[in-house]
Amino acid sequence: MPKPRIGLSMNYMRLGSHQQFHVRDKYIDAVFAAGALPCPLPCTDDKAALRQYLEPLGAVIVIGGLDYPPELYGEALHPKTELAHERRVKGDFALLETALELEKPLLGICAGMQLLNVFFGGALVQHIPELDIHYGEKQHPVEILGGRWLPRIYGEGRIMVNSNHHQAADPNRIGAGLKVVARAEDGMVEALEHDSEQMVLGIQWHPERMADSALGGAVFRFLVKLAKT
Repeated sequence: MPKPRIGLSMNYMRLGSHQQFHVRDKYIDAVFAAGALPCPLPCTDDKAALRQYLEPLGAVIVIGGLDYPPELYGEALHPKTELAHERRVKGDFALLETALELEKPLLGICAGMQLLNVFFGGALVQHIPELDIHYGEKQHPVEILGGRWLPRIYGEGRIMVNSNHHQAADPNRIGAGLKVVARAEDGMVEALEHDSEQMVLGIQWHPERMADSALGGAVFRFLVKLAKT
């Protein structure tokens, strides 16, 4: 039986002397390990092209990356904000819109979760202090708060996740149709899901960096199951 195909958004950044499309190997390896074929998607806001890319795919992952412009949610630029390239920003919004139109299961990781909140009209905390538990590849507990998808992936209660981000969804400005389904001990939003019929889930941690563990690989295996249906 052919393996399902999972689309992966890409970064657009300068590597060496050239602008390049880029996706870290851990995302690719995590999708392979879960039993699917990873399909990197170049950054484009051409929705007709995106429809052709996405129609044969079973699901879509929006990967982590740099920061989305705060003007998208009505705020001034924070000195610590590191802006993603305009090509990625426009491409991510078009990708998300197209995936929703095609009712593809969708997973947003780190900045991908933040994109979900901004896309649906929410805002971001632009910078978390460096001494916080969320800064610099740390481990901390997350409380699962119900929802439709997260308990099916991880069960109820607490899980330990990694953390390496300086922005987060603003808990006071959550986007329309989104629900907070996991929080850290300090109240930081750790997961969001949308009330769409298909899975639209964002998680703040990086499961691809834990994919060789049962916990890290769980979300990818679940996404692959959905992609097969």
